[in-house]
Amino acid sequence: MMSSVKNKTVEVVVFQNPQKRNKQESVLGRPIANKKKEDKSDAVLAKSKVFNQKQAKYDIRKLAIHGMDKQNKDKAKVDLLIELGAKPPKNRCYHIQEYQMLKKKQEEENKKSGLEIKTAMKKSKSDRRKRHKDDLFKTIDGQAGFFKEGVQFVNKLKK
Repeated sequence: MMSSVKNKTVEVVVFQNPQKRNKQESVLGRPIANKKKEDKSDAVLAKSKVFNQKQAKYDIRKLAIHGMDKQNKDKAKVDLLIELGAKPPKNRCYHIQEYQMLKKKQEEENKKSGLEIKTAMKKSKSDRRKRHKDDLFKTIDGQAGFFKEGVQFVNKLKK
């Protein structure tokens, strides 16, 4: 009796529902044989073969940045990010004593190089426009005289 059980092979039948078959294959990771998806993949391959000028320019610039030294690399990265739309970095904050020292050094360098910082100077009295007697009545807004506390004042002209 034991010998007859060993000789028999068991036949296993697995039922696959055709409606659920695509879902099961996608879960298992097997490729689904579908003509529509193959057509889409061909279109994607055709698009990828087109040369992208912007992407090439970006890749070349990244490669150039990679070969720079530390200071130039930081400046180049900031420039690239600003060009891509980022906001420029804010100015560095200094302690007041450090800032005064920097200003003194800059002034000394400017004196050595011969550059002088121009300061605002008052205009001399001769440069100022002399008011004519008729200007009292011809102001910017066409209003004669001036208002003070709701009362209009007009200066009389001496003839």
